[in-house]
Amino acid sequence: MKIILVLLSLVAVVFLWLACKQTKYAPGNFPDRQLRWGSGGGVVGKETTYTLLENGQIFVRKMDGDLTETGKVKDKKARMLYDMIGSLGLDKHDFQHPGNTYDFIEVLNGDSVHRISWGEKNMPVDAKISDFYDQLNELVK
Repeated sequence: MKIILVLLSLVAVVFLWLACKQTKYAPGNFPDRQLRWGSGGGVVGKETTYTLLENGQIFVRKMDGDLTETGKVKDKKARMLYDMIGSLGLDKHDFQHPGNTYDFIEVLNGDSVHRISWGEKNMPVDAKISDFYDQLNELVK
């Protein structure tokens, strides 16, 4: 009787572990909702883009190179950053004032893309958005 109980408990633990396992995405197979950020410009127009997915995976694309996975953050941290998208209004507004060099944040949701880019000295971005950008860059240091 004890053996059956132990085996059933073990099977239950295995099923729970499998049920809680998150989807791992590969380039070209991303979910509809994505958070991208990066910087670019300069003489050669080089742009580096990072993509954070809701499961915490982080990808990078430099210039026109391939998209490669560069790290992962905890699900809780990724969810917190995705929640900040709504509180900052990043999913509803566009702000296009890049300078010679610029920073940007993009929110993709299906076919909808909202991009905020800044770098023009006369048109600074809101300090809250700049702080959010700094938080995102901390993920890839």
